[in-house]
Amino acid sequence: MLKINKLTDYATLILSHLANNPIEVVSATDIAKNIQLSIPTISKILKILCGAELVKSFRGAGGGYQLAKPANQINLTDIIFALEGDISLTECCKGTNACKLNAECTIKENWKKINDIVKTALAGLTLSDMSKPLETLPLNLRGIPVKTIESSHG
Repeated sequence: MLKINKLTDYATLILSHLANNPIEVVSATDIAKNIQLSIPTISKILKILCGAELVKSFRGAGGGYQLAKPANQINLTDIIFALEGDISLTECCKGTNACKLNAECTIKENWKKINDIVKTALAGLTLSDMSKPLETLPLNLRGIPVKTIESSHG
C-alpha cells in the first residue's frame, strides 16, 4: 500500500490552517486547538516545516508561525519532501541501485516513469487547491484530464 505518513498528513492540515490566516501570525497553541492535535506534535512538525522554509517563525510576545510563501506556491511535493524525503514508489526509483535485481529488472524504467507521473500530479496540486474540493478543479496530466477511481475496498 502506498501511504503518506501521519506527520505529512498533519503537516498539510497545519499548513492549510496557516493558509486560511495568511496575514496572521498564529501560535502553536492556537493551531493545536483548531486542528485538535497535541502541542508537542504541532511543535515537532512546525520545526520541520521551518527547516524546509515552508513556514517562518516569530519569537517573543505575539510570536507564532506564518506561511513562508503564498499557499498557491506550496505544492504537495514540497510538503511530502519536507517530511518524508523524495517520492520513490520502488527501490529503483531512488537511483541508489540498492535493489539486488537492478541489473536483471525489465520493468524498472516503467516504475521510474510511473514515479515521475505521481510526482508530477502531486506537484500540480497546491496548498490552495487542498482547501477546496478537488472535483471543482480541472485536473490535467500531460494535457489529459485525470479522473479519480473510487476505491471499492472501503
